[in-house]
Amino acid sequence: MQMVTTTMVNSQKLWMVVKRMEPHLIRNQANMEKLLKMLMIHDVSDDVSNSDNKELWSEFESNETYEAKVAHAIIRLIDQIEI
Repeated sequence: MQMVTTTMVNSQKLWMVVKRMEPHLIRNQANMEKLLKMLMIHDVSDDVSNSDNKELWSEFESNETYEAKVAHAIIRLIDQIEI
């Protein structure tokens, strides 16, 4: 049960950070669809050890786009947030 709770809390934190950053991301013309896809893939990859998701994440990650950098920053930030 602890695993499910931790996963749910991390997902909640992830989307909370994205929502707060949305105006900044729009000003910088971020491709929100791509960013959200990356974060969803990361979120699902944490839940399930699906090799297709991990491979897709690696592909997104290797492009080193603005969205990839933002996704990495958001993922690192959620560890510092307490709900």
